Amino acid sequence: MARQQQEQLTSKQQVLRDLEDARVSLAHHASLAAEEWSPRAVITRSFEKHRALWIGGAALAGLALLKIAWPSGESNNRRDNFLATAKNRGLFALLLSPLLALGRKTLLNYGSQLFESYMRQKVSPNDPDAGTV
Repeated sequence: MARQQQEQLTSKQQVLRDLEDARVSLAHHASLAAEEWSPRAVITRSFEKHRALWIGGAALAGLALLKIAWPSGESNNRRDNFLATAKNRGLFALLLSPLLALGRKTLLNYGSQLFESYMRQKVSPNDPDAGTV
C-alpha cells in the first residue's frame, strides 16, 4: 500500500518529502552537535583528560591571587642580614599545606591509573583476564 502512495506522488512531491526528512535529520544532528560542543561539555572533557594540568593551573592562579591580595611589604620587613622576609612565610605555609596534600594525593591517584593502564596494555594486550585485578 505504501508503494502505491509513493507511485501516486509526483517527483516534485517526493523531492519535497525527502527535503523535509533531511531537515528533520539535520535538526536532530545539529542539536546533538550543540550539546557535544557546548562550553560546559568541552571543559568537562578537558578536565577529565588533563586533570593534573587543571589542578596545577588552579594552584598557580591561587598563588597569584594570594600574592596580589597580601603584598609582601619587603621594604619594611627586611632583616639586618638582607635575607628574605619572614612575615608572610607562616601564612603561605598554612594555606598551601592542605593544597599540596590534596594535589599530591590527586597526582598519585592519576599517575597510578596511568601506570596501571600502561602496564595492562604492555604486559598482555590480548589476554582477556588482564582487565581483572
